[in-house]
Amino acid sequence: SVGDITIDLLRHEVTINGNVVDLSPKEYALLSYLMRHKGKMLTHRQLLQEVWGAGHVDDTQYLRVYMGQLRRKIEPVPEVPSYIITEAGIGYRMDEPRE
Repeated sequence: SVGDITIDLLRHEVTINGNVVDLSPKEYALLSYLMRHKGKMLTHRQLLQEVWGAGHVDDTQYLRVYMGQLRRKIEPVPEVPSYIITEAGIGYRMDEPRE
């Protein structure tokens, strides 16, 4: 769990405050990887390698599109992310929301 988000890795289910969130398989893979590495800065290449595979490590546009979709589904205010923090030019970090 991170903040109000809970992921059940066995059931492939994500909930926010007990409500199930409908994620695509890629969105789920991206979120589960971020959550398993909570607090760590993950580079664009690292995320692309783990979620899309070695053939896509330079396809940063994939990552941007899916990150936007994921934020719209899990962030209270997607335009001001509190869970998935962007480190410009580096990557993303999943963190506890700041009050």
